[in-house]
Amino acid sequence: MALSYKFLLLCFLLIFVSPAIAQTSFRPKALVLPVLKNAAVFQYVTQIKQRTPLVPVKLVVHLGGNLLWVDCEKGYVSSTNKTARCGSAQCHLIGLVACGGGKCGDFPNNPISNTGTIGDIRIDVVSVQSTNGRNPGRGVTVPNFIFLCGSEFVLRGLAPGVTGIAALGRTKTALPLQLAAAFSLNRK
Repeated sequence: MALSYKFLLLCFLLIFVSPAIAQTSFRPKALVLPVLKNAAVFQYVTQIKQRTPLVPVKLVVHLGGNLLWVDCEKGYVSSTNKTARCGSAQCHLIGLVACGGGKCGDFPNNPISNTGTIGDIRIDVVSVQSTNGRNPGRGVTVPNFIFLCGSEFVLRGLAPGVTGIAALGRTKTALPLQLAAAFSLNRK
């Protein structure tokens, strides 16, 4: 009787735990960000998911930007959101710009309206879609994505519904390089 109980327990663990392990070990071959042109304002817009629980976030694409930023003043709620502290690896990675009250910061800017302010460097979950190169795949998550909290007024002039900027520059903290580093993808 004890042997059959152990066998049933082992079968239960194999059936229910194996898929969970397989899901966490999935490594995408490539990622895709759909980009649409907002013809009314002549801006290109993409969408990621961010926070816990995941929320769709529309961003204007900035080819020369160095750090993704989002408006955190209006309803940014996440159970996994953390503020980068002065002296942390995240602050060193962006090249510390400002440090006050134990928090490190940078300057989110809007290249459309040429406005900016100071904002906190934060770490939170980001999710994007994987692809096999031909078809969209499942969403993949980066748990410690570095970004910048901007202010609502910096959104002026951006496409309707947008809450920040997707930085696609060549810095280590730009969206493509953080994603490439998280999944050991080639930098392209």
